Amino acid sequence: MAGVIRAAPTGLFLREFLKAPAGVGAVWPSSERLAQGMAARIDPQGDGLVVELGAGTGVVTQALLDQGVSAERLRVVECAPAFVRHLRQRFPGVAILQGDAAQLSDVLDASAPGIPVDAIVSSLPLRSLEAGVVSAVLDQCRTLLRPGCPLIQFTYALRGLPAAELSDGFELRSDRSIWANLPPARVITLARVSEPESAQIG
Repeated sequence: MAGVIRAAPTGLFLREFLKAPAGVGAVWPSSERLAQGMAARIDPQGDGLVVELGAGTGVVTQALLDQGVSAERLRVVECAPAFVRHLRQRFPGVAILQGDAAQLSDVLDASAPGIPVDAIVSSLPLRSLEAGVVSAVLDQCRTLLRPGCPLIQFTYALRGLPAAELSDGFELRSDRSIWANLPPARVITLARVSEPESAQIG
C-alpha cells in the first residue's frame, strides 16, 4: 500500500499508555516480528472480513496488508481517539472504526452490515482488562466468527491461555513464541467451533 507511514510513533504509544495503562497493556509497540507472526496465520483470500482489535499505532495493520489482506476486507477497531486519528492518517484506504470491542457487532454493522467475519486478530490486553469486559469481547468473537475461522491473540504470558473464557467455543490451532519482541510474546491461534469445546495448551 503506497504512501503509508511505516514507522510506529513510540511517543504517541507511551502517552496513551500513561493515560490508560490497563487499556494499552504494554509500554512499547509490538515488534514487526510479532506483527508478522500474527498476520501469517491469516488466509489473505476470502470474501469475509478480517477484523483487527486494538490496533494501536498500526504495526499489525501494516503486517496484515503486507500479508495480502485487501484494504476492502480489513476493519480496524480502536477505542482510543489519538490512535484512531493516527491510524486514519497512516492508512487512508482502510476502514478505521472507533468503537468498543465489547460491542463489536454494532461497530461492524455500522460499517459492513451482513458481511461475515473470516478472522479476528486481537492485540487487546486481555489479562489487564476487567473480567466482564473480557467476557463481553469473547462473546462477540464467538458470535461473529464463522465455525473454523481463526481468532488470533497475542499475549506476554508465556504459559496458559490469556483468558479462561477462551476455552469455551474455541479449539487450539497453534501456539508460537516470538522471542524477538520486547518483552517476548506468544501468538495463540484458536478456531471457532460449532459447539463449545475445551481448548488446552499442551
